[in-house]
Amino acid sequence: TAVFTDVPASAWYADAVNWAAAQKIVEGYGDGTFGPEAPVTRQQMAAILYRYAIYKGYYTANQSNLSTQFSDYNQISSYAVVPMSWAHANGIIAGTTPTTLNPTGTATRAQITVMLARFCQRFCM
Repeated sequence: TAVFTDVPASAWYADAVNWAAAQKIVEGYGDGTFGPEAPVTRQQMAAILYRYAIYKGYYTANQSNLSTQFSDYNQISSYAVVPMSWAHANGIIAGTTPTTLNPTGTATRAQITVMLARFCQRFCM
């Protein structure tokens, strides 16, 4: 069934988006939309991987204290604090500089690929 108002049932990605929403892996924007054409931020990617890890039953208690390591910690959205901390502690995400995470910055294709590879190496192999 359709979960988001901007994901037509006929869209090639509709089944995947609806499945991920049903498993609580993606949540959309809170206004009933998903934003299928919107870029993904670094914190959104961390949240998706974190929620997928929960779905798979992977260990998710390992977390970093980001507030003491990164000057832009206060830019992390409340929903993403735990996922970003978990992703950093597990080596899935690193700072864009030694003192910044850039949580609201767009995740480049290269960054997404690295995060996926690190996730798989840490949990799937």
